Amino acid sequence: MRNPEFQRFLLRLACLLPLLGGLVAIDWAAMQQCVRRRFTGTLDEAAEELVSGKTICSLIDVFDLKPVWIEHLHTHPDVVILGASRVVQIPQEWFGQRKVLNAALPGGDLTDFVSIFEECLETGKTPRTVLLELNPSLTFEGKDRVPPALIPYFRRMARRYGIYSPLLFSRLFTLDAVRWDFQIWQQPPFWKVSRKPDPIPERVRPDGTMEWKLAEPGRSADEVEQSAIFNMHHLQPQFQHWRTSSKPGKFDRKILEAFLDDLHSRGIRVITLLVPVHPAAYDFYVRQGGYDETWIRQEMASRGITVIGSYCPSAAKATRDDFFDDVHVYPELLHRMLAESGVVE
Repeated sequence: MRNPEFQRFLLRLACLLPLLGGLVAIDWAAMQQCVRRRFTGTLDEAAEELVSGKTICSLIDVFDLKPVWIEHLHTHPDVVILGASRVVQIPQEWFGQRKVLNAALPGGDLTDFVSIFEECLETGKTPRTVLLELNPSLTFEGKDRVPPALIPYFRRMARRYGIYSPLLFSRLFTLDAVRWDFQIWQQPPFWKVSRKPDPIPERVRPDGTMEWKLAEPGRSADEVEQSAIFNMHHLQPQFQHWRTSSKPGKFDRKILEAFLDDLHSRGIRVITLLVPVHPAAYDFYVRQGGYDETWIRQEMASRGITVIGSYCPSAAKATRDDFFDDVHVYPELLHRMLAESGVVE
């Protein structure tokens, strides 16, 4: 005897299949080069200005801009900097004659770093050295997207490593491939060659570094400390796990290990950089389980990889005067840490 309820269920399921197929088809189409250029045309123009040596100011998400900029670069970098906002200030001039590509992404995590490196490989920009800044949790909790410009590289990286995380499969049905910043279609354009002073807050320099208005001297150490205390007690939800957990997820740890194996197989030197946390915030985050660097040091020691710095401010010889908020330092401290280790001049 036939079950009408079961038949209705199968009918509803069949009705969903064209929708799912359509989402996969749209995702595939958005990854084709001719289609992608429809989205990135204005970004191509901005990237060319950067390549020509000009600083630009922009309202566009740097996650969209930097991958396009890397595609346009003609130079072969000696050093690629992979990290988040805490290393985005490291400039070319610290490295003397060596060519540097600062590919750090404010708000980026391990998923973005390995995707950027895959892009470097595929576009002929394989470096001799990778300066890798890490957070103990590796990725943001519940991360459900990869920037559209990096999705093809992320997928190919995952296939090379044979690691098929849930994040890879979720891509097919979320249309991330077509999620470009709507400011791309703004008139007048959302970016322009920068001439100080400028009201647009985000300035990107030709070496990939970005300028922070907060990093400009002006506030006293007491004012910065009060700001740090406020920040650590009013964390945005997406940063809660990032700053209060030191245990990476299973897939994230596997990706890191495969990434380090990949770099070793290519003879690429790896330097891991741990940037200290403000003294007023360090104890607070540590009590909640954050910024424990033990597993990172053990992993790097087992591979003979140099670790520079520490999340602990006293271990990194950092004082209150070196910070402009709870987790970001002035570039002078970064230079001192790298210079003392012989990485920069």
